[in-house]
Amino acid sequence: MAKSVEEILDGIDLYAEDQREHLLDAAAAARTRCPIPHSAADGGYHVLTRYEDVRAVCADAETFSSAQPSLRGVPVRVIPIDTDPPEHREYRKILNPFFTRAYLLRYEEQLREIAHTAVAGFLDKGEFEVVGDFAVPFSAGSLAKIVFATDDTDLVDRGVAAAKQAAVASTPEAFQTLAGLAVEALAQAAPDDGVLGALVTARIDGRELTMEERLGIVTTLFLGGLDTTRGVLTNIAYHLATRPDVEPILRRPDWWRRELDEFLRLETTVAFMARTATRDTELGGTAVKTGDRLAVFFAAADRDPARFDRPDELIFDREPNPHLAFGLGIHRCLGLHFARLQLAIAFEELLARATDFRLKPGAEIPRQVGLSLNSPYRLELTFRRR
Repeated sequence: MAKSVEEILDGIDLYAEDQREHLLDAAAAARTRCPIPHSAADGGYHVLTRYEDVRAVCADAETFSSAQPSLRGVPVRVIPIDTDPPEHREYRKILNPFFTRAYLLRYEEQLREIAHTAVAGFLDKGEFEVVGDFAVPFSAGSLAKIVFATDDTDLVDRGVAAAKQAAVASTPEAFQTLAGLAVEALAQAAPDDGVLGALVTARIDGRELTMEERLGIVTTLFLGGLDTTRGVLTNIAYHLATRPDVEPILRRPDWWRRELDEFLRLETTVAFMARTATRDTELGGTAVKTGDRLAVFFAAADRDPARFDRPDELIFDREPNPHLAFGLGIHRCLGLHFARLQLAIAFEELLARATDFRLKPGAEIPRQVGLSLNSPYRLELTFRRR
């Protein structure tokens, strides 16, 4: 049974299934009572519910370290997510060239073919399950072809399962599985194979990357590439089926430039990450001690009424829209251009062949807990073929 707001505030736990349904409501209540509540879960942590507090922490990498970015701990490296300056900058220098929009556009036709193939698999049925039939095949196929340059579908399929488990429960087993998959992916890489090939030849201060560094980067690519885009695509599909104004918006060729940001704000892709205080400090009136853990609750910050008018509504002409779905500061999402390109292509290919989307009558919509907070992990829709 879902806990009430009051029950959640008495013992907040960002991974608890019985808190998921009213967690954002509890964060809203906390802003006016105790803006930085403390959780006793997972060793204890402060929960940041206000936009300004989240922004302050993300902008101060010296005081708030990313060395352990998961509330439950990560038993393997997840580079560059778990690095601080100056090392973080060196890793991003290696990766950034492969994630610019200009670089990624060279793969546009391949992305369209992946989306086209996925749509063809259910087009004659008049219905589909968004996650399994479309979001996962498209996001996993994109990562395999564009980032990993592999045809090993079994490798990527196993990555999908492990990435979901890491997002939902952050278990050590899931991260160890991803690290094992990283070993396999690197073993297949050739020097001219894009980002993986670059890891084989990259240098930092004249030295080669260690195997731990290479595996850490590839593990991060699995995490970022297999669960986040899937979550956004599924969330948008839900609104497509429940709001008549969404389909015309998604048919605009440039919707990904502005309207996408409102989808991202309302249902923030990565709900929270962790930071660790490196010194005694104060944050929003709350004392923070050296070693204290903080949950940077992006999803709550993106619904802070002090920063966003009518924060619990989709308002497509919201301007400006400084949401935190891609993070802030030095850890702003490496793959944000890849995500925008994927989402634009996915819905363009889907809407070119289908229209009039509706929720399938009687179908349940189970939703995730954890990092992909409230994203459906099963969503059955009907449609008309165009």
